[in-house]
Amino acid sequence: MEGTTLTEYPEYSSTEELVKAVLENDQQEFLGQPYKVTMEPFAEKIGAVSTQLHCRVEATSGPTKGQTKLLFVKEVSYDNSYFQGMQLVEKEIAMYLHVIPQMINFVKKQGKMSLAGTLANLFPKFLGYGRVASNYFLVLEDFTTREDSFTVMHPRDSSHTSETVHVVLQRMAQYHGALYALTQQMPEFNKQFPIFQQQNETSIQAFVIFCQLASPGTLKWMEFLHSAYCNDNNALAKFLKTKISLTDDQVTDLGQLIEKLKKQWPLEQVVDNLRKINARASVSAISNIPILGDAHQLNIAYSSNEVIFFDLQMTWCSDGLVDLHTYFSTSTTPKQRADNLPDFLETYYTTLSETCTQLGMSIPPYTDMDHFMECYKKLLPWQVIYALSYVPFFGYSDAKRAILTKLEESMRADCGDVIMDAESLDKLDCNTWKVTQHLMDYFMEMKEQGLYNELESL
Repeated sequence: MEGTTLTEYPEYSSTEELVKAVLENDQQEFLGQPYKVTMEPFAEKIGAVSTQLHCRVEATSGPTKGQTKLLFVKEVSYDNSYFQGMQLVEKEIAMYLHVIPQMINFVKKQGKMSLAGTLANLFPKFLGYGRVASNYFLVLEDFTTREDSFTVMHPRDSSHTSETVHVVLQRMAQYHGALYALTQQMPEFNKQFPIFQQQNETSIQAFVIFCQLASPGTLKWMEFLHSAYCNDNNALAKFLKTKISLTDDQVTDLGQLIEKLKKQWPLEQVVDNLRKINARASVSAISNIPILGDAHQLNIAYSSNEVIFFDLQMTWCSDGLVDLHTYFSTSTTPKQRADNLPDFLETYYTTLSETCTQLGMSIPPYTDMDHFMECYKKLLPWQVIYALSYVPFFGYSDAKRAILTKLEESMRADCGDVIMDAESLDKLDCNTWKVTQHLMDYFMEMKEQGLYNELESL
């Protein structure tokens, strides 16, 4: 991938032509020739720059005549100026074409065929890529057609169950462990992918964009709710107490935390904090691996005992614990972490250690559980920043966004207090209140763990 530029992408006149060319170049026989390609009429927006299209391929002759296969076609558009130059597509292609195959081949050379098979199944099969007009396309298998029934859980519906969390952590640890062992035996491995090194800062900038899109509005919403909640004799406060559960002490703590957060959220402060947190993660060559980068539950499909990681655009070289914090902050609840965190961390640590030992790693990334916990705690601030941008960005309803717009307009016009009554707020759906309670709980968890002091001391 070194030296790759956008102009080197194969260009096609249509998506169907691109898919046909990709299939013809695929080394494995695909249904048999000839076949027809049909783009399904529906598409799903996934993230800020990507749309997931669905494609049906049907054999029209030969022994496989009438058989069909389904594909995912990922369309990426850089129309949004925020994402110009971030090379998100190049990073994802580098993962599918180079990092993952080299990792699997390394594991096979160690004679660990079962582990190699597990790692190969952690990702969708990548078939090819190209460009149509100004947009970029990646063609992958439709993993929902595998024998196991895979689910992608939207955060507005539910977090991952504790059982699913253990499975995800086992597979994540195997992926990280294989790369740790590989980079120890091949110290030059990461140098093959300068795009991950160069994009370290770009990945931080991309994440800051999400912080800016979501979190300032979230803070305004929290500030408004806190102010209303404090007025015990107000009808609005009485209404809010039927929707959100907070003790009097927590109301006081919430006000203090909001004031601290407001000081932490100017753009330049967020960028500086993320740089410092990432510097903590990149402490040694061994811990510096191509991480998943955006390991939240919308990018993870799961079955009863298997996992698929996809959407690898935010990959960069860092410590695997960044993936762990990203996953915890977006796919588990504060209550789950309060009840199960030691067990979750034991699952990850044990599987990681076993994988590294299995692959002949002479110096493990963590000497023991105490060392692992020390490194985990150093990166806790990453969990804070990610959660405060991700949860509201994906979780809040259109009705709540309309209220945020009203709040922002009043601030720009310097109108003073915004009049918002219980009747208006009662129009919000139950999901908005669920996410709001989730954030309230997360604020309290952060205070209990001393994370705000940690953030301020970066």
